[in-house]
Amino acid sequence: MPSITFIATNRRPDLFLQDPSFRYRCENLALALRDLGWQTRLSHARQLSPRDAGKIAVFHRPGLSPRLAWLLWRLRRRGVTLVADFDDLVFDPDCAEFSPAVLNGILPLRTMRQAFSASRRALGWFDKVTVSTQPLREHLQQLAPELDVAVVPNAVHHSWLGEFPVVTEHGGPKILTYFPGTRSHDRDFGRIVPALERLLAQHPELQLQITGRLQCTLRAAPGQLVQSDRIDFAAYGPQVRRGWVNLAPLEDTPFNRCKSALKVIEAGFHGIPTVCSPGPDVERFRAAGAVIVEDFAAWEDAIEQLLQPEVYQAATLQLRERVLELADPAGMAQGFLGAIKRGHRT
Repeated sequence: MPSITFIATNRRPDLFLQDPSFRYRCENLALALRDLGWQTRLSHARQLSPRDAGKIAVFHRPGLSPRLAWLLWRLRRRGVTLVADFDDLVFDPDCAEFSPAVLNGILPLRTMRQAFSASRRALGWFDKVTVSTQPLREHLQQLAPELDVAVVPNAVHHSWLGEFPVVTEHGGPKILTYFPGTRSHDRDFGRIVPALERLLAQHPELQLQITGRLQCTLRAAPGQLVQSDRIDFAAYGPQVRRGWVNLAPLEDTPFNRCKSALKVIEAGFHGIPTVCSPGPDVERFRAAGAVIVEDFAAWEDAIEQLLQPEVYQAATLQLRERVLELADPAGMAQGFLGAIKRGHRT
């Protein structure tokens, strides 16, 4: 059976395994494929030798550079099937202004345009492109109709299977969790701060736990707001399962409309519902943990509803099973194999 190599292209070869995006799009898939008998390997573009790439090479969020162009040329000469994978709208320079890094003032627009342009130029090198959501596929096909694009949705991380029992009781405070992941969600979270302030004031039993980089000013009683820096993935699962309700607010932008429902998947696997902004991928989980709030003004009401025991019980009943029906890593692996079948050179 041919081997598959998953290749990071970010700037830190020493830290690529710590990139959450690579972990879910590549490591997770590699582990699930191993269960099916495939040989898989994880590497970085700066460290990979062309002769070690196997028969299928999957490049995570590639942006064209002299090194990458050389590597792709060498791999193509060796008959390797080349796959590019994207889980964000980072390949259209005309959409760079909607990047969270730009909107939150972290990086200038010019820098993001250059990065998006590099990804756009890389696309022509690949036999197949896989993406995490249907909106990404549609956007990419409008941008480059000649590309062979398939959707391979995100899934529960393989390492969590069999490790964590479902959360059945929430002793102590009812914890609202928020995991920004990257330091570019200040605007997203800021839209729900007024609602959260009112909820915390009205319900002393509530606590807000923010894990990750976030700049926000939020009024709360002593002990009701707990904020910590980003944590390693090994500690992430236990932190998620401490929650009572998870929060996933997003502004309505072209970038955010292409995002996956990963935060819903993570919390739902642990039996925890997520109050979230609308989006095409989130919509798939409306009956599997996603409490979708169409308007930021309605966030307070949505959380108030979940404070009613019967509403919360209905939202969490067999939630893990419902999430796994849509986001099992085995299904992700099967979908990936089906997506690359036509482009695989034997």
